[in-house]
Amino acid sequence: MTTEDDGLKYETHTVKAVRGMESRTAAKWESQGWEVVDQRIGRISSELTIRRPKPKTPWKLLAGLGGFIVVLFGIIIVMNLVTGGENADAEPSSTPTRSAPAETRAEPSETSPTAPSPSETAPAASVNVVDTTPEELLDRLNSVAMGGIQIGDEFRFTGELSGSEYWFVGATGDFVVHVGVRDGADDLQVLLANESAAAGWTDGTHVEMVVENVEKTLNGETTDGWLQLVSATVLP
Repeated sequence: MTTEDDGLKYETHTVKAVRGMESRTAAKWESQGWEVVDQRIGRISSELTIRRPKPKTPWKLLAGLGGFIVVLFGIIIVMNLVTGGENADAEPSSTPTRSAPAETRAEPSETSPTAPSPSETAPAASVNVVDTTPEELLDRLNSVAMGGIQIGDEFRFTGELSGSEYWFVGATGDFVVHVGVRDGADDLQVLLANESAAAGWTDGTHVEMVVENVEKTLNGETTDGWLQLVSATVLP
């Protein structure tokens, strides 16, 4: 969208942000020259309206470049007319291709070591799960650089579920539950593959969770910082 303000034309867009991570999303776009002019907070995600001055079109430069291309195209046509056909009658090379002699394969000696079979190869190291707390994990997600979190990183924490009246299937198609943070002043969103995974859960339920940082796509924009449930254990 293009708008005009004080004689300047602006490009305006609306982008999605995970609830609670608006500051990180805003900082990412501001680093690219955009300005946040409006913000709408939702239950699952938020919308940020951003804009930046629309660059002026360098018409004089484009006109000069177009003239140069026309002249260059004319020179290429003339050169093709002058040199065309000079190599048309060239005979293909008739020199036969000599095949390389077959390689002699040496038989392995009885004392030579044999290569290890695939079953003997050491297995790949498993993913390390980082022990943390809901508060620490939320702070890392809200930092501009996400506190060094990478896609695929897994975290283990114990938390108390809250806000069950807001649990529902979100825009990503996952079922969203909330883990209380700072005595209910905030919450950490965790995505479940389906609602049945939260059977028997309610406000006040204590759960030990392992979550993974994954990417999700909303309205054509792919972002990470989404916490997908890997496993959960309800504590007494």
